Amino acid sequence: MMRARIRLLGVVGVVAVLVCGCTSRQVEKATTPSEAAPAHAGEPHYGAAVPPLGSPSLSSEVTGKTVLVVGDSWSASIGQGMSEVATSRNTVVNAGLGGCGILLPVGKENPEACRAWPTQWPSYLAKYKPDATLLTVGFWDVTPQRLAGEEETRDLTSPSHETTFRDRLNQAISILTSRDTPLYLMTSQQVGNPKYRSSALVMNRVLREASAKHPGVRLLDLRGQLCNDDGCPDVLAGTQVYDPTEHPTKPARARLANWALNAMFAKDGA
Repeated sequence: MMRARIRLLGVVGVVAVLVCGCTSRQVEKATTPSEAAPAHAGEPHYGAAVPPLGSPSLSSEVTGKTVLVVGDSWSASIGQGMSEVATSRNTVVNAGLGGCGILLPVGKENPEACRAWPTQWPSYLAKYKPDATLLTVGFWDVTPQRLAGEEETRDLTSPSHETTFRDRLNQAISILTSRDTPLYLMTSQQVGNPKYRSSALVMNRVLREASAKHPGVRLLDLRGQLCNDDGCPDVLAGTQVYDPTEHPTKPARARLANWALNAMFAKDGA
């Protein structure tokens, strides 16, 4: 199966190269409230309140900042939203790659571009000297993958995969905070998808543990922006949330970008 991908590496004010696509693994319908499973032990209680879908506006405090965005296609999409809302006041370096996570599985389903992050990311930090970095791997790394030394594909509900994901995440954190740059991790909204819910719950737990353990690492609860305990609605704040590839629509990614940038740089984090 051909593996399409999103690649965005650009700066606000400069034309970025965009190749956008999705695979059958990426096109998964968001769960409706009637399909959602109950809240999982250890997860925050979100209740039935309508999720906020980010923020409608960007704080005036978000000025003169440089943000490095790395991770999967959701990271690339939100990075694109940052480029669209940040205008000339800020610089967004969008290095998100569709179809790539941090697990480093084996086989043809993991091309060289996906394996290069341990060497690529340090070069981005040295070149762009970002004020903050965003890492999102909430879709790709919850899907089943085959790791080195294993014969079968498994997801994060496998203890060996959970351990490998935690090790890779610690490696990513070490790289991305090496210049004392604040790092923001986004939770996975795939808990709203019955196919990936169990794996996504493991991921979110590991992400929360990492953000609590490592100074300079903070958690952005993307799940809480898109989903409640009943599911992940298709329409929020009068906005269609998902496009046909199940990535955020342009209005949705703008609201998510505002929320993420405000959390990074506005005093009240609004």
